[in-house]
Amino acid sequence: MDTISPVYARLVLRELEQNNIDTATLFRAGRLTAKALMRGGDIPLEDFLHILREGQRLAPESKLGFMLGRNTHTFALGPLGAGMSVAPSLREGLQLLESFTRLHASYVDIEAHSSPNGISVFILYRQDTGDMELFHTQTAMMLLQQYVETTIGQTLSDATYHLAFPTPDNQQDYREAIHGDTQFGARVNRVEIPRRWLDLPSPYFHNEMWQQAQQSLSKMLAEQGKTENNTFTRHIRALLQSSEPPLPDLDNIARRLHVSQRTLNRRLQTEGTSYRQLKSDSLINWAKIYLSQTSDSVESIAATLGYQDPANFRRAFRKQENCSPNDFRLSGESG
Repeated sequence: MDTISPVYARLVLRELEQNNIDTATLFRAGRLTAKALMRGGDIPLEDFLHILREGQRLAPESKLGFMLGRNTHTFALGPLGAGMSVAPSLREGLQLLESFTRLHASYVDIEAHSSPNGISVFILYRQDTGDMELFHTQTAMMLLQQYVETTIGQTLSDATYHLAFPTPDNQQDYREAIHGDTQFGARVNRVEIPRRWLDLPSPYFHNEMWQQAQQSLSKMLAEQGKTENNTFTRHIRALLQSSEPPLPDLDNIARRLHVSQRTLNRRLQTEGTSYRQLKSDSLINWAKIYLSQTSDSVESIAATLGYQDPANFRRAFRKQENCSPNDFRLSGESG
């Protein structure tokens, strides 16, 4: 069953109550009661969607998506949000968000892709939420903005927000709520955050709490791995694609997950892969990014990726892509 944190539904309930609107219809169609909402844990996605639709019908002028985003802080994400709040840097907080989002909301994936220019955070829906996707996207964009601005202590005016729906009639509401450049009609919802913000030390970093959050989330990941395939493969691939070279080694990954290298190797083997293969795939992907987005020499790229001998890099690239790095770059430029 797809679930979501109760915080968002509680905020809808509070918004309506503060405006003296009868909230009885929020709970007529679902199995959820107001009492259970306020005292319980995660709720079924279908119940939340009903509450959101009813809330929008009862208060059409309240702009619920923006309201939810403005009032939703990272602590609404439970252990995940707690870890993000005390992460050493913005990049590591976003990596945590990407790696463990499905523990918080099972119907959505967050992907964070690094590049020489920064990081792109993608919001991908695993289940069709129909007309309510707009509200989910508004909330997610606002939450990301709030998290980044809290961490860096400045207005995030140089980010770009790509929204996967046509320009709305109320586009001015977006311009006022979102502080960076807003573009509509995108293929997928994503936020591009400049590189200069990503690795600044966070003033909220707390080492003990950071370690505790990672340990707690890792235990939850292990439980999820008992019922879902490729749990650890997906987690590590996500971590690598959001990291900049030099990429972390196996020991670093294992410590983050609070497991031994042997245990992690065994889990990956069960899922049909290895850390060596995942890292090799990520290095080749980074090579393609550098070859297509920079003018760096092949030798410089090889060194950045951790190859002591450029010849080894060329062989690895050719084995994976069936062409040399120079040929790949030329084909990209000609296309």
